[in-house]
Amino acid sequence: MSHSKMIASLFAAAVFACIGCGPSGPEMGHVFGTVTYEGKPLPTGTVSFVPEKEGLPMAYAQIQADGTYEASTKSLGRGVPVGSHRVMITAMTDGGSGEGGNLIQLIPTRYGGDRMSGLTAEVQEGENKIDFLLEK
Repeated sequence: MSHSKMIASLFAAAVFACIGCGPSGPEMGHVFGTVTYEGKPLPTGTVSFVPEKEGLPMAYAQIQADGTYEASTKSLGRGVPVGSHRVMITAMTDGGSGEGGNLIQLIPTRYGGDRMSGLTAEVQEGENKIDFLLEK
């Protein structure tokens, strides 16, 4: 075998050996649930998971009309990094005066800050059903 063919073969073997090598990202858990306010499903809004551990990505979820959500990260897709998280929830609706109209808060503003909301989540590997029961 020629020297260049041997180098090419070794390179190809190294590439195939390293497929799947390298960091695969943090361990993730599938996080979903329902957000209610005063006992009724919250029909809109966003749930944000802020990891306590530095360097992990935040995860977000859009609240659906029936109050359900399923969280994902922008960089890693579906799921939330495993560990402790502070949670913030925002929910606003158009005040009815059309484009650029007044937005109305559907829940108390304290829920919109991860350090003020009092909401936390402990995410494990696998399925995590985490419901948030919000009150005035």
